[in-house]
Amino acid sequence: MTEQTDLGIDQIPDGVRDVLLLTEEIGAYEVRRRLGALLRTPLTVQQLRCMTILVVQGTATPQQLSDLLEVTPGTMTGITDRLVRDGMITRHTDDRDGRSRTLTPTEQGQAIVHKLLASNTEADMTLLSGLTESELAGLHLGLTGMLRELRARTEASALT
Repeated sequence: MTEQTDLGIDQIPDGVRDVLLLTEEIGAYEVRRRLGALLRTPLTVQQLRCMTILVVQGTATPQQLSDLLEVTPGTMTGITDRLVRDGMITRHTDDRDGRSRTLTPTEQGQAIVHKLLASNTEADMTLLSGLTESELAGLHLGLTGMLRELRARTEASALT
């Protein structure tokens, strides 16, 4: 188990410990699956960070990206030049300030980021299809309980 759960392993109820061990092993498979997609991406780490910000925000100026990524404006120019050349983003003249530019992800750029960050529904569906009805029912019940607890903790932390 990870360092966090090793601290008081003798105090963890058996059922909880068993679930933690299973989720840790499942997580290792999930990391391998996601890393495969990441390793096949044509983007560098900095380009991926830039694209992720643009996909989340929708648009940004080179200066905003430079500040968020903590890189020099010259480095940001190189990153955006490559992304424009590769069809991942477009540059537009800022409507408010004709001297300034805004950057927007293209459909291709959005698709790459979504592929890397989104759940792989097809693979999940194939995996879940291999479970028995009782296994699916148990998983559904357990996940419903986890979601209930996550919501309760989120609401409680928002109140404090």
